[in-house]
Amino acid sequence: MATEFMQAPLRPPSADRFNVRHMRLTIAATVAVLAVATAGTARAGTTLIVTGHGWGHGVGMSQYGAYGFALHGWGYKRILFHYYPGTGMKTVGEPTVRVLLAQGAKVATIGCATQITVSDGRRFRGHLPANTYGVGPRLALPVHHRPGVRPFARGFADFSCARGLLTLGGRPYRGDLVVRSNGATLSVINALELDEYVRGVVPSESPSRWPMAELKAQAVAARSYALAELKPSATYDLVPTTEDQVYGGVSAERPRSNEAVEKTEGEILMFDGRVARTYYSSSSGGQTESAQDAWPGSAPIPYLRSVADPWDTYSPNHDWGPFAYSSDQLGARLGLAGSVESARVQRNSSLRATAVWLRLSSGRKLDLSGAEIASTLGLKSTWFSIGELSVATSASHVLYGSPVRVVARALETKGAVLQEQSTDGIWRTLRHVRGRSVLSFEPRASTAFRLHIAGASGAGVGVAVRPQLHVEPLGPRLLGGEVLPRAAGPVEVWRLERGAWRVVSRPRILPSGKFQTRLRLRPTVYRVTTGDGAFAPVLRRLVVTRSMLSSLRTAG
Repeated sequence: MATEFMQAPLRPPSADRFNVRHMRLTIAATVAVLAVATAGTARAGTTLIVTGHGWGHGVGMSQYGAYGFALHGWGYKRILFHYYPGTGMKTVGEPTVRVLLAQGAKVATIGCATQITVSDGRRFRGHLPANTYGVGPRLALPVHHRPGVRPFARGFADFSCARGLLTLGGRPYRGDLVVRSNGATLSVINALELDEYVRGVVPSESPSRWPMAELKAQAVAARSYALAELKPSATYDLVPTTEDQVYGGVSAERPRSNEAVEKTEGEILMFDGRVARTYYSSSSGGQTESAQDAWPGSAPIPYLRSVADPWDTYSPNHDWGPFAYSSDQLGARLGLAGSVESARVQRNSSLRATAVWLRLSSGRKLDLSGAEIASTLGLKSTWFSIGELSVATSASHVLYGSPVRVVARALETKGAVLQEQSTDGIWRTLRHVRGRSVLSFEPRASTAFRLHIAGASGAGVGVAVRPQLHVEPLGPRLLGGEVLPRAAGPVEVWRLERGAWRVVSRPRILPSGKFQTRLRLRPTVYRVTTGDGAFAPVLRRLVVTRSMLSSLRTAG
């Protein structure tokens, strides 16, 4: 049963149903009607919205941006000089590139369809018949050698196949496969010519169906990056992942990408007499990032400055999100001891987040780096925003016909609209909101309000509407009243008997909202309740005294 609550005075019922004599009698007889509150405690709901742009560090060429430039007629040199301003082109020979394919392996499965040559990197050279071999940390290979000689005792074996392609784990690679052993595990390095390496990079980094100008730009950027990253004193130069460049070997090669490599053979970018370190990423979000912004503390690199990237709009990650978090959820994801109530992003000159200032529900304030936020939340770049969708209402419960004040805040978001939920559960748009808006509504049924943007919705804040319920005794055996608006649910009359409440009548509500019930009134306490799915339950309490009953009999 509904909890008792206070209700504000209601207008008197119409004279055609409840005459003035009865009204005066009711007042004179001190009918004790306890009012119900028109408003409950104010409520608020806040949702933090994370959106962003681009995928990757954003330094140098944007692959999707280059794709867009190529579609709009730019040649590959013009594309490269846009992303790496101030650089020049040069042609080089075919240095060897060493790519780490495996590390910490217990066994390496190496094969070739023709005779394999294996050497120790010094004087020893042996041959293996065409086959596939499992190589372990001891490098015990079935090659002919003098008795007592251990040709691979230094933990080094270089495999080559002059008339075929070597395979590692079934995947074919150009060049040699160098196996190094520390006595317990193996590392495998693919040593091959620069352009052979670039053949396995270009289609792994850019789809081979893309315009030829973009594939050529990718080939020159990949070749330049590899050459700039050579490390003669190390055991390898590059890894085959996005930590350097994605390299898939022969399996990745495609005819169109091979054509792009061939038509740009040996071409690299130079700056101030040195090979340009041509960083690139998938998508810049519309503005590339300068090197000193991406890696704070590093010296500025003139050709790696922030430039406009208008055709990055072709990227599916040009804009990403929104990702919605409640205050509690965001605090938990960031490992904080409390809910995040608000966030403010500090940006660098390339528009990326350098720091995020957070205010917690405890009142504590702290800041985290943009890189830390991006890593923890798994964001695609550090070009992100943390917006806010919040709705607060002046009351959680209102009496039918009473206004409710709604304060809506849409910060760092686009296209936010305030919505109201109808009784059938459908959300309808009331108005657009930008910044802070204060509005007043007079809900006609229980409802909820929320802010919505494309792809995400803020927390809904409910407002329960209670119908106006008027009750009065019309005689010693007659009770009447009115429900405004007419509720679909029943009216129930309860009577307190021997310490327990019992339903003694369920009068029918007329279309006008009025009702009467034949009921012998007793000197006790009555409760009258009503409500349905569209309205919150409402309760009126009526205390009937002996003197009241006497007055009702006299009046009758």
